[in-house]
Amino acid sequence: MIEVAQDWLADQLAQQRDLVLIIDRLAEPDPIQALFGADLMQDYVNLYQGTEFADMADVGPWLVRLNNPDAELIQTLLSTPERDWGWLGSAEHIDLADLAQHWRERLLVDEQEQRALYRFQDNRVIARHLGEFSEAQRPLLLGPLNNALCWDGQTWQSIHNPRPGLYPAPFDKPWQEIAEPEAVSQEILRHNLEQWLWQNHSAATAQLAETQPLSGWLDAQLGKAKSWHWQSLERIQFLLQHQLQPELVEHSAWTILESETPDAHFARCSRELTAIENLQHADTVQPNAKQH
Repeated sequence: MIEVAQDWLADQLAQQRDLVLIIDRLAEPDPIQALFGADLMQDYVNLYQGTEFADMADVGPWLVRLNNPDAELIQTLLSTPERDWGWLGSAEHIDLADLAQHWRERLLVDEQEQRALYRFQDNRVIARHLGEFSEAQRPLLLGPLNNALCWDGQTWQSIHNPRPGLYPAPFDKPWQEIAEPEAVSQEILRHNLEQWLWQNHSAATAQLAETQPLSGWLDAQLGKAKSWHWQSLERIQFLLQHQLQPELVEHSAWTILESETPDAHFARCSRELTAIENLQHADTVQPNAKQH
């Protein structure tokens, strides 16, 4: 399978095109750390920096200009696409500032009346979307890139952009109209929730990550939510937020009572656990108040 990627690289270089890596930092191991270690990070952009998602910059997508495609690490990445580390793009000339602006304008999507981060850095997502687009739609997503090389989970896909250029807002978002397979949807949900944890509960998430793999913990919580029929994003986030608190992990409120419906179960958990939180908050505030 690496031959397909190598042929693509050779073809882009023969056309004297610039190359860029679109890196997914949630891949394991972290590709950015490896790229720094291999001295391949001379020109790059962290896409969340300078945006409202700056506190998630350590886990968000990066653009890295690829000046040395023959480097050993690059060949390793090409031979291990199943790690889902991201994908490659090419252009006649890559201006990283323009390319970063292009993707920053596409960071958000609307899902079920809620804002979500679009995981274009995920090779499976971008491959599926570009594969289903008409030629007229591809430029809206690829922008200034002439071509993209993405691993779709089974094979490498080379996708041509017929009209490279900048397509500033407002623009259509055909990628929002494509339904994902259940397995992909679950993976996207897991990644979005992981980003939500880092954004909204960074200290507790960092503390948890020191003791166990965050992905395994998150899968366990999603298993609970599924077994309890807590399907809405609100209920899943409630579960994650409170399971991050060690003193609440084994609380009796989580136990489903006999004949209790999912709605009643959630309402009771919300009521009891919120009351505990309010009491804890009062206990921490009151001693400070006595000092004045």
